This record gives sequence, structure tokens and C-alpha cells, in this order.
Amino acid sequence: MDPSRLHLFKLRLTLKWGERKRNKALIGAFDTTVNEYRKLQGSEFGASKKIFNISLFFLLAERDLQAIKIDAFSHPDPWKRNLSVRIMLLIIHERDMSKVASGKIMKEIYEEAKISGELRSSMVQAVRGISKAQKRTQKILSKIRNNTIAHRDSDAMLQYELIDKVDINSAKETIEKYFEASHIFFGILPALLLEASTLPSLLSQYSSSEPNKSSKQDTVTGAPS
Repeated sequence: MDPSRLHLFKLRLTLKWGERKRNKALIGAFDTTVNEYRKLQGSEFGASKKIFNISLFFLLAERDLQAIKIDAFSHPDPWKRNLSVRIMLLIIHERDMSKVASGKIMKEIYEEAKISGELRSSMVQAVRGISKAQKRTQKILSKIRNNTIAHRDSDAMLQYELIDKVDINSAKETIEKYFEASHIFFGILPALLLEASTLPSLLSQYSSSEPNKSSKQDTVTGAPS
């Protein structure tokens, strides 16, 4: 067997074995998040719902990345490796965490759920780590994003050259940095949910909900409920 193919074969076996634990944990967290988030639909615990929305938003992309990670790093077909790497970079680049975890949204969560200062600081650092990893992908994707994923450019030779020149080693390094950041973020989410599930936090969220705010305002102004 060709030495390079033998290396990929061994790497593939190693990755499949090594990723089993992470994949199992990811699927477990995903299923739990979906089930618990559904239970909160229609409730007045706004901060908890926002945290679950962040979690599911994050985990949806993580499952996609996990599904192609082994192929990106070790598939014997170089074209499939290249394509998997490009797709992973695109997912990392395009997922906009600010849509669900902007400064404004996080401030609302912290205040409504009475999240501790220590956990707030950890969450800020984790989100920054994700953002830094995303910025690294911009350098690699700046030219290939539209031309080689959606194949929009009419210049076929340009498409080919851009694909052929993708620096796979640099891309893999960027992806690995992202996974390091996501691992930290993934580890903080359960602690955030735990704090938001305490009785003082739930009472605070309930009193901060819109229906209860309106009821309190009506009581103060004497308006009929």
C-alpha cells in the first residue's frame, strides 16, 4: 500500500475510535436540548428559553461539522477531503452567533436569570474564542466561498485553481482551533443552564416576563387587567 494511503487509513481508524466518545456526548446533548427546549415553549421563563435557543443553534452546526470531520481529515479520496474541509470552513464562517448571543441578548439573560459574575466572564471568553476561530476562516474563505461551494463563477478554470490551491494543512489547523474553542463553549452551556434552573433564577425570570410586567404596570397605574 502507498505510504500516504496507509497513513490516511491508520489516521481514519484512530479518528473513528477517538471521536466515538465526543459523538455520543454530542448526540446526547442535542437530544436533551431539543426535548427540554420543547417543554419550555409557551412558558414565561424567557432567559432559560434564550439559553436553550443558543444551545440548539450551536449544536445544530456542531452535528453537521461532526458528521464530516473524519472525512475532512482522513478520507482516502483527496477530492472528498478537500470538499469536506471547504464545507466545514463554510459552516464555521457562516454561523453568526450574534443572532442568538449578542451583547444585548446575553445581558438580558444574565440579568433575568441572575447569572453569577464568574460564569458571565467565562461565557464572554468562550464566545470570543468562537469569534476568533471564525475570523481565521475568513482568510481562507475570502476567495473560495462563493466560487467553489456554490460554483457561481462562470470561469471554470478559476474555480478549479481555487479548489486546487486550498491550503488543506492550514485549513485543518484552523478547524482544530475552532474545535478547541467550541469545546470550551460546549462545556460552559450546562453550567449556564444549571444556574438558570435554580429557584431564585426561575422566580426572577417569571417576574421579568412580559405578561407579569404588564400585570405589575396595571396594578401601579390602576388600569383594569
